[in-house]
Amino acid sequence: MTTALTDLEARLAAPGGAALRDALAARAARMEAALRARLADGLPRQDFPAWRDVAEAAAAARAILASWPANDTAAPDPSGPAHPL
Repeated sequence: MTTALTDLEARLAAPGGAALRDALAARAARMEAALRARLADGLPRQDFPAWRDVAEAAAAARAILASWPANDTAAPDPSGPAHPL
């Protein structure tokens, strides 16, 4: 049995977790791409390390999410019955 340490872990383990994982991974990929493009365009020398570190953090988040075994069960339909008989 695995215990969720954060709200995000609990949400990823819940029904619909795979869709959340995929959405967050896509967001991290977009963020990383935008940061790397800005780095390639040039930054003041003193700003470069911080931007590079944030781009690397986005890449790490994407890698972690890609390996996360999120729940592939769809989220329950709130309009449906609470307990099917």
